[in-house]
Amino acid sequence: MAEPRRPDVAPPAVGPESVDPRSTVDIVRSLAENSQLLVKKELELAKLELTEIVVARAIALASVVVGAVFGLFILAFAGVTGAKALELVLPAWAAWLIVTGLYTLVAVVALVVAKKKATNPPNAPERTKAELERTVEWLKGQVQR
Repeated sequence: MAEPRRPDVAPPAVGPESVDPRSTVDIVRSLAENSQLLVKKELELAKLELTEIVVARAIALASVVVGAVFGLFILAFAGVTGAKALELVLPAWAAWLIVTGLYTLVAVVALVVAKKKATNPPNAPERTKAELERTVEWLKGQVQR
């Protein structure tokens, strides 16, 4: 079987007045081989893009877990310290209520940041879609010739 033509090698010049020197069988064979190569490269691009998305999500999740564990320890010690300090000027219930409010605020901010990080990059392989659309348009132009 013949070697598939490399896509970086230009085909013979074919203008409106010239005739392609290749036979119809050769042209169809070349089209099939190049189409297979194109589909293979599109699949490779999709795989790379999906891998990038999965890795980004895993890193975001691991960061949230590590931050949450250490954050709990820090907040616990800081909360007790702050409440005890506030007890010097306020009733105990008011001091602990203030600390609880601060904990709530920190938790909400952390969840907002985690949500933002979990949605970047997008969930769909956008570059692959764009490249596939471009390829389809190119193929349509080739078939209409």
